[in-house]
Amino acid sequence: MDPTERGHAIAHMEKAVGAFYAAAQHVGNHPFLEFAGVMASYVNSCRRAHAAGIDFTECSVHSGTPLPIESFEIGYLNEKLNCIFGGRIVAMDDVRHERAEFELA
Repeated sequence: MDPTERGHAIAHMEKAVGAFYAAAQHVGNHPFLEFAGVMASYVNSCRRAHAAGIDFTECSVHSGTPLPIESFEIGYLNEKLNCIFGGRIVAMDDVRHERAEFELA
């Protein structure tokens, strides 16, 4: 995508996260609602990558180009993943290859 297309994509992703969150609130399952936080974190990382001139749409394990992610986001994601999956899935710091710090709820 070119920079203009990426900007539009981010706006659409934000709308999709908002729509998911609104719908998920009616389910009555808190862990399911936490997926909105995971998605919002992804959008925030994409926004930062876009601001740095990185095509976030090309960042994936398939391309071999990692999405830049701030260390504080790893901790946040671990909080969300812990709530959803009970600690069985953990976001790792790609530099240190160790668990990021997070509090168990």
